[in-house]
Amino acid sequence: MRTYYDLIPSQTNIYMLVKFSFHKEIVQIPASFSIEKDIDFDLLTKALNIELQRNDSLRLRFKKVDGDIKQYFLDEVHVDSVLTKKFSSAEEQEAFFAKDAVTPVHFLKGEIFRIIFFESADGKKGVYLNCSHLAIDAMGMMVFFMDLLGVYKALLHGEEMPAPLFSYEEYIKKELEKSQDQSRLAKGKAFYQEYFAKGGEPFYAGVHGPELLEKERKKKNNPNLHVTDAAYAPFNDKAEVISYGIDAEKSKKILEYCLANNTAPETLFTFAMRTYCSAINYRCEDVFFNLMCSKRISYKDMRTGGCMAQTLQVRTIIPETATFAEGMDEMFRVRMQLYRHLSFPFIYARGMLMKMYDHKTTQGVASFMFSWLPIPIDRLGDFTFEFKTYNLGRYFNPMYAICYPDPVTKGIRMHYMYRCKVVTPEQVRSLHENMVNIILTGIEHPDTPISELLDSVKR
Repeated sequence: MRTYYDLIPSQTNIYMLVKFSFHKEIVQIPASFSIEKDIDFDLLTKALNIELQRNDSLRLRFKKVDGDIKQYFLDEVHVDSVLTKKFSSAEEQEAFFAKDAVTPVHFLKGEIFRIIFFESADGKKGVYLNCSHLAIDAMGMMVFFMDLLGVYKALLHGEEMPAPLFSYEEYIKKELEKSQDQSRLAKGKAFYQEYFAKGGEPFYAGVHGPELLEKERKKKNNPNLHVTDAAYAPFNDKAEVISYGIDAEKSKKILEYCLANNTAPETLFTFAMRTYCSAINYRCEDVFFNLMCSKRISYKDMRTGGCMAQTLQVRTIIPETATFAEGMDEMFRVRMQLYRHLSFPFIYARGMLMKMYDHKTTQGVASFMFSWLPIPIDRLGDFTFEFKTYNLGRYFNPMYAICYPDPVTKGIRMHYMYRCKVVTPEQVRSLHENMVNIILTGIEHPDTPISELLDSVKR
């Protein structure tokens, strides 16, 4: 007999993006993984079928029951063959996958993923996966790619299979139990009530500057308006992507600083981004952004597929009299507060914020969203691989920055997806260049006052 489960908070968080996107094309996650090794695609197909049994998140299916989305697991999924493409140029490959990336994965019609094997023009061979975001997140994508390659190598060399993955179904059961824990929910609600109230109504400090807000202030004859409709309007959701790299030398300095100071890279990058947003928005001390983080904390979580994403609403009120080091300490303090309530559903917290300040559903105060993807570049031995994400075509936030170590350049890759009716390419470049400068100045001179960092920003 089939067992149906409600969506867990991580999945509800993702599905909310569909409801508030006019074109409803953002509930999937497309990415490719390629290596500089010859791959036997027939053997890889065999490895894929083994992976589909090992990784139960790929056997997840969804359907509406009495108007609500429910999920269940299939006992077995088998693919007889996989579409294989050989590209004659990088442009042809990019165009092909870019087109597939914006083609909806019809998760309510039995389609959970599309898998394509490919050979690129430069001889690399790889796997492209476009999967429903309700069934996988960015880290879940890495679990899939790494485990699939591990299975393939075991078959190729006649070795023992990698250690089994853990069950996403069991994770779902535990998350649903947590979501019914009234004591836990009450503590989370009390925390967010105080957290959102401190400092009064948050201010939308957009990565594009104050122009949209000023225009709406004049239109509504309200000079004290803190949020704008235009940045999050459902019909403004068309998105483009710009990717920038940070070279190996600068990246080494950044990652060594993080290691020496026990600092998560996302804390450092978001500090620099929020400082830039402050500089171009009246030097406001109050900057609010979203951090898309993974709830994979334990080893067991790291060895489990599926979607464990959680959006944290990060509010930072940092005076410019503080130093870079003091600002980083405040970022860490806020982040730890939020992590203590990681199980409190984002949709509940967002509802509290809206009610407290009478914001409309389509209004947002987050300047940007950020994710750090800790690609395990040390786990493939002699395999050199390339990881690539693709534009979804539409997006809910004004800008989403995905940041990860680049195995090819040994640097750091920044992938910016932005609403092109809200943010311009020039504004993305300005954000990126100033962010890097703020980071390098701060890690080399941690006593630098934030006021000097704000002065250094160039538009």
